[in-house]
Amino acid sequence: MYDARPLSSGMPQVVILAGGLGTRLGQITESIPKSLVKVDDKPIISHILDWISIQGCDRALILTGHLGKQFEDYSHDSVSLTFVQESQPLGTGGALWNAVDFLESEFILLWGDDFHPINYHALVSNHKNGTNLLTMTVTESHETMNLLHQDGKVLQYDKHNILSKFNGYEAGTSIVKKQIVLLFGRDGKWSWEETVYPYLSGRIGAHIDNTKFWDMGTPERLSKLTEFLKSQRA
Repeated sequence: MYDARPLSSGMPQVVILAGGLGTRLGQITESIPKSLVKVDDKPIISHILDWISIQGCDRALILTGHLGKQFEDYSHDSVSLTFVQESQPLGTGGALWNAVDFLESEFILLWGDDFHPINYHALVSNHKNGTNLLTMTVTESHETMNLLHQDGKVLQYDKHNILSKFNGYEAGTSIVKKQIVLLFGRDGKWSWEETVYPYLSGRIGAHIDNTKFWDMGTPERLSKLTEFLKSQRA
């Protein structure tokens, strides 16, 4: 059972990258954005927003991608939502740059197809105690590894080439200072993780949290997440 205790207010803005098309989900995402796919009877993004609300977050910026019209009637009971749509596919980095005028000076960055029920208060405290422009949640309990961390820093990241020395996995929840977006921002399509993470290696804070990380990117993973959420209601 994950910890669902509410936390104090004053949490950062949450930014959710919700433009993923879900090509690996096949027919499930032929006519619906991945973030709106229902998991245990409601969209995955609703589960994400429920969790950030429990953690004391009251506002979220949703980056919906170029097919974002299906979010027009979407709302949440306890989180104030702002939507930014792209005119064309821009990738994760391009999506953030496209929404730069809506970003607060510091924000929690999430992926719209991942459910990661960690304690945000601990992450925020870790970030504030350091001097990092970016603090990334790292799990050491994933089936694969895509980064090397040591002494509280992410030293190397590579999502394509898994190296034997890697000892952690990016768990999908980060705190980012807007300054980074302004530094790397450019028009067009580009990847946030493949551009920013390698450049900032050695200067990214590593927040270790081995809470189970749920990625609904394939039908099998979607099924596992569904079973998990049902078990929490039992």
